[in-house]
Amino acid sequence: MNGDTPKSIVHPTDLSFASLDAFAHALRIAVACKSMLHILHIEAPETEEDDWDRFPQVREMLARWKMISPTATRAEAVEALGVKFVKAAVESESPVMGVSAYAERHLCDLLVMMTRPRSALERLLEGSIAEETARETHLPALFLREDQKGFVDRETGAVSLNTVLMPVEATVSPLDAFRHVADIAHRLNPAADVMLLHVGDELPIFEGLLPHIELRQGPVVETILDYAREIKADLIAMPTRGRQGLLEALRGSTTERVLHEAPCPLLASPAR
Repeated sequence: MNGDTPKSIVHPTDLSFASLDAFAHALRIAVACKSMLHILHIEAPETEEDDWDRFPQVREMLARWKMISPTATRAEAVEALGVKFVKAAVESESPVMGVSAYAERHLCDLLVMMTRPRSALERLLEGSIAEETARETHLPALFLREDQKGFVDRETGAVSLNTVLMPVEATVSPLDAFRHVADIAHRLNPAADVMLLHVGDELPIFEGLLPHIELRQGPVVETILDYAREIKADLIAMPTRGRQGLLEALRGSTTERVLHEAPCPLLASPAR
């Protein structure tokens, strides 16, 4: 739920090497927040017996990060870090529905997913499984693109989350999303700075306490991306209300358009 530290994180994986960066982010956030981490693979019905060795190796990565002993058992790792880990293989005709059903059944409250860069035509014709999954589950979702650097070093576990950019607009209350992203960011780095941006002619007024909101004019998506590069943002957090109308459905929501060109990972937080 927005505004709370995630208690149950699900990382859908296709078991590829490229997805390991997203796994590293999910694992590092789970350790920082002492969450349950579900590592989920959706497979077609009647798939042969699961090869668990193909799943990301939790203890191996934690040992490489020097968080546990290389010889630690699963129970010792859980006791040392206060985090539980589950590996699950679920049969489903649809990856989107498989992840959605699993997340609902296990009360997951954060998705961490890898998405690959696509051309505008590919996105229009094929869509994105990661983006469709986030829309179907209505959960906060952290997206990492294959072509960008994240804020968790896969080899060392080091965190470089110093600056978070959160764009805000008058029609979507930012308070829940702000608490959510600030909580995660400060668990990873207590000194992390969450900076707010509004693109428009004048600042909107919100109920509740928020830090300073930077005001910029210009095309919304381009201005958000330019400001993210200007402040060297390590993460963009977007409060989102979903797609609105036919034009948005064809062009993609503002959040999706930022995601496709962002210089860093993006956390989408659906408004209540």
